[in-house]
Amino acid sequence: MNAKLIIYRKEKIQNYESLKQLCLLMNIEIILLNEQMTQNKVKDILNKKIKKTKKNNLEPAVVVFSNVASLQMDQILSKLKNNSTLCLKAVVTAINYNWTFEKLVLHLLEEYQKNK
Repeated sequence: MNAKLIIYRKEKIQNYESLKQLCLLMNIEIILLNEQMTQNKVKDILNKKIKKTKKNNLEPAVVVFSNVASLQMDQILSKLKNNSTLCLKAVVTAINYNWTFEKLVLHLLEEYQKNK
């Protein structure tokens, strides 16, 4: 499987353009999501079987890593480090692979609130 990033709310990622360039150099595909795509399962998003669904306005920016090598992930995370708005990050796992994107974001928000 190829390395991919699922990005939701790219407009909330301050240096998105430089992040995009970095991913291009590292041959990491970026899949952009909007509010009408959050009901899709992570596996369908990764396989580009994205359907438009009811609009669901989830607030934070989200970056989900799939098959990204740890060295590359470190470089990407350093680009995201100084973002002034909340940007949640996750890695695709065997468990969240079958979740809807919305469920993943809500889970990340819950974890964030607990560890704040």
